[in-house]
Amino acid sequence: MEKVNFMFIVLLGIFVVLFLNNVSSLDFTVEKIDRGSVIVSELGNRALYEFIINNTGAADVFEIYSLVGLSFEPEWIHNLPEGVSRLELYVKANEDIVKKPGLFSFEYEVKGRNSGIFRDRIFLKIVPLEELFEISAEPLNPSESSANVIVKNKESVRVENVTIKFDSEFFSATKELSFGPKQEIKIPVEVNKARAEKIVAGAYIIKAEIEVNDKEAEIEGVMQYLEKTGTSIETEKSGFILRKTRVTKTNQGNVPTTAQVEIKKDIISRLFTINSPEPVSSERNGLFVSYLWEKDIAPKESLSVTSTTSYTVPLIILILAVLVGLMAKIYSQTALTLTKTVSFVKTRGGEFALKVNLHVKSKKHVDKIQVFDSLPAMTKIYEKFGKMPDKVDHATRRLIWNIERLSSGEERVYSYVIYSSELRVVGRFELPVATAVFEKDGKTQEVWSNRAFFASETVKGK
Repeated sequence: MEKVNFMFIVLLGIFVVLFLNNVSSLDFTVEKIDRGSVIVSELGNRALYEFIINNTGAADVFEIYSLVGLSFEPEWIHNLPEGVSRLELYVKANEDIVKKPGLFSFEYEVKGRNSGIFRDRIFLKIVPLEELFEISAEPLNPSESSANVIVKNKESVRVENVTIKFDSEFFSATKELSFGPKQEIKIPVEVNKARAEKIVAGAYIIKAEIEVNDKEAEIEGVMQYLEKTGTSIETEKSGFILRKTRVTKTNQGNVPTTAQVEIKKDIISRLFTINSPEPVSSERNGLFVSYLWEKDIAPKESLSVTSTTSYTVPLIILILAVLVGLMAKIYSQTALTLTKTVSFVKTRGGEFALKVNLHVKSKKHVDKIQVFDSLPAMTKIYEKFGKMPDKVDHATRRLIWNIERLSSGEERVYSYVIYSSELRVVGRFELPVATAVFEKDGKTQEVWSNRAFFASETVKGK
């Protein structure tokens, strides 16, 4: 043991000396400038970085490379003179990385043949095409014959030859554009006046189909269609169990106006509804109740109403009733139950070991019972504990117990120990489900055990 510690100290010392020599031998500095570090997944475009290398030593041969999924284009090995050199290099990520949206950091190296190695990191942002653009529109007044649609490139990447097909209740159009980094373009489109005259005021979806280099994506935005008096209506609905409806009326005109909001609820849902603020009046009509809010609003002011209906209590009662009914039905129809439990076992050699218990209980008289269980991968059965199974199928790793018959209320318990020297306990470890096949009134039936697991995750040992 002392010899091993001594060798480790010697190797560590050699590594430190080499590292310090490497650091101290650097005769150059490197500065990188991000000229566009965003890659679109579907396009597979290249990022661009500018490298500024200040060679404080003699002229040398340099190269830039990465060992972790990046390539530099063009591949660069060059003689650099003494002093400052600037070069632009494209950075290309491999296909596996491009398919995973997110922000990534990669190590790269600048190596001089006689000047040492400089290590740093490059950051790349991977975004899907559908998240690259954002679409919106200016509010549309009924008197206007064209609408202004706004398309924004949200990232610092240039995209050429973009075909955008717009579609909404008011217009359809196709445009071909090119976008600079984070550029926003306002696009006027002609409104179908005949159709617009029949549409009520409110918020409407604008759909845009984007195509770049035969790659397509769809995005959506919202356009407000104003009332003639200049009031916009925005309705938001969210949630299922906790159903929330929010209605906002905004005076987009230039004169004061009176805004009214009406929400209807049936006589059942109204019992679980909270309104904010309180309505000025409510009226019952048959099976429905109408709530009314009213407010005088100045230009740019809003009347906002929120109605929240919680179905939590009735849903819980319904689910519990269904579960109780199902469990009662299943339990009453099952002649045999199979329960599997597991517990941790300490071993002298430090191997990973578990004790497994199989409880076979009959609620009715059954015959010809076979209990099947399986050994998890990379584990073995400890043959010196308990009674071995009647049969062990090594090819399929199945354990089989045979029981001739069980009377009503009779129970058998089978215990065995599994172990492995190749596993280390880190988190959760789940065992296979056991099964039992038996005969009841001349018919073959099958039941399954519960899922048993131990709080450990397996990691293959070295």
